[in-house]
Amino acid sequence: MARVPASISAAFRGRKDGTTQNVMAAVDFDLKFTYILAGWEGSAHDALILSDAVERDDGLSLPPGKFYLVDAGYAMAEPVEELLDEGAQPKKAVKMMTWTPPMSACLLKCLAHIAAKGVKTDKGFKEVHITKAAKDVTQLVGYEVTTTQVTNHLRKWKTRWQKIDKLRTLSGALWDDDAKMIVLGEQHYLDHTQDHNKDAEFLNTPLVNYEYMEACFADKLATGKFAMGSSEPLGKPIQVECPGNTIDLESGATNGEGFGEAQAAFGIGGEGIDATTPSPSSGSNKKRKRASILSDEDSTQVSNMSNALRVVAGAINNTCHAETHPDLCKTVMDLPDFEMDQKLAVLDYLTEHKGKGLNFMKMEDDVRQAAFKRIIAKNPDLV
Repeated sequence: MARVPASISAAFRGRKDGTTQNVMAAVDFDLKFTYILAGWEGSAHDALILSDAVERDDGLSLPPGKFYLVDAGYAMAEPVEELLDEGAQPKKAVKMMTWTPPMSACLLKCLAHIAAKGVKTDKGFKEVHITKAAKDVTQLVGYEVTTTQVTNHLRKWKTRWQKIDKLRTLSGALWDDDAKMIVLGEQHYLDHTQDHNKDAEFLNTPLVNYEYMEACFADKLATGKFAMGSSEPLGKPIQVECPGNTIDLESGATNGEGFGEAQAAFGIGGEGIDATTPSPSSGSNKKRKRASILSDEDSTQVSNMSNALRVVAGAINNTCHAETHPDLCKTVMDLPDFEMDQKLAVLDYLTEHKGKGLNFMKMEDDVRQAAFKRIIAKNPDLV
């Protein structure tokens, strides 16, 4: 059973009722799993999850000239030219409105003030809020800005926030709260931007409108920070920095056990947005222990879930070798200098671990005898 703090539950609410997670799995034509990416928030679009899987160092790889069979939620990797009917005229390109930095700041500032008043924006801003933002931008530029234009432009800033939130979790990245800047060392920056050149605009430079984006989107959008690929170790609990109640991803019920009580004062003033948290008493010199984010009950559930995932991982691994080698029994029984009980025990072991059994059959005779002794030595309970 998986749980998520109530404070970030909005990102886990997708098209279905309650909180959900996204799991992307790839299989070959033999129905064997070749890649799994689990943990993306339920509100994330399929194309966003695919993009994350492809960008990961150990992520989904696509052989040259090959394709994955997917549903309509995934975009084409390469543009496809539209075929027109005979005599049909190509459509005229729609003239796009150019958004200037002051216009973007006006839009985000308006929506940030709305969010700061306590208006629920779990499922996005309502039409009345978008209309208010459109009026503010219209007043600034002197010509009409429609709600559709505001909605489309807001989508761009949502994407920027998701990218920023992901880059903040980079290994070795520091956060400069005064300058609102993600800081990487010089060599780290060069290495990263060489592989991901589009990330350069977000690194080692102040992030424009960061406070407004934080007010509008923080903990409300899917960022993939909890996603884990199939090559990552199982059973590692995810540290969530948001205190508060938890929501059971299966039932949607809240449970505050295991989460300490803490409050953060938040407000937007004329000079921007700030957030403060209570500071420990200056008179205390005792070293404080960091409170565990999981209760005993939650730790037990995490452990049980980890065990279940290991079983699933073992089952996935075993699908690669569905049958034992036909000559395995004869090969084991023909080994000299071993007792029958030992041979039967090793045969059972290699039959259960089919991959090891196949490797055993590929060995030379002297290596095979050494492997037999090693199996007996490492598994004394077999005999």
